[in-house]
Amino acid sequence: MDINKELNEGLGYAIFPIENMNLFKKLRDSFIENIKISSNYEKNIDTVRREIAKMSKAEINKSTINFLTVNKNLSEMMINSCSTLIEKLCGKELFIQRRAYTTINAPGDDQAKQVAHYEMISGISPFAYILWAPLHDLDDDGGAYHIDLKTSLDLMKKEEADGLVGGPEVLNYMGAKKPSRMKFGEAIIFNPFVIHGNVPFSSDRARIACNVRFQSFKKPLLQKNTEFLKYYKLP
Repeated sequence: MDINKELNEGLGYAIFPIENMNLFKKLRDSFIENIKISSNYEKNIDTVRREIAKMSKAEINKSTINFLTVNKNLSEMMINSCSTLIEKLCGKELFIQRRAYTTINAPGDDQAKQVAHYEMISGISPFAYILWAPLHDLDDDGGAYHIDLKTSLDLMKKEEADGLVGGPEVLNYMGAKKPSRMKFGEAIIFNPFVIHGNVPFSSDRARIACNVRFQSFKKPLLQKNTEFLKYYKLP
């Protein structure tokens, strides 16, 4: 696959195997070790997901903050786990997100939904990419969906003409779109024009994923600049 062509002229996103699984497993182990849950069972990713599914939004937010406070190298771990692909896209010198995100979505209507959006709307550079990877298999409808680049751009143009954001056209398309099924050890990378999100799902387990934004150091930034991003050189 020509990753540059696929991301900028094709679908706008691609699923691929993570290169450095030893490092990515360390990231997952760090999450399991540092997430705060109440369980009498052996602490592994499956029991963690089941316990989180029972928690309130406030409890989930508190647990996430605790993990991010302990693991201050999450961005570097994400980037280095996929370094060869990232170097092909952007070279060795990068701007990377200062603190990568960990997203936890519990099942049910109240907690799982993420409104359809694209990264440009938040002020990220048009030259940036988003790397997103689940910490477990996504074998149900708890995953995220991504709308192909051409359709995303067409929807944006229509919404702009109608003076809408997240209007009925996007919602209808979102409702018909199936979330990606992925294995632990796979990641998805997409450009900032791709509309994405997730919908409520039924399960006894939460969905847990990490994501980070990056771009070439040689490309200009937008509203989200060095307060959000930092210089990083791949090893």
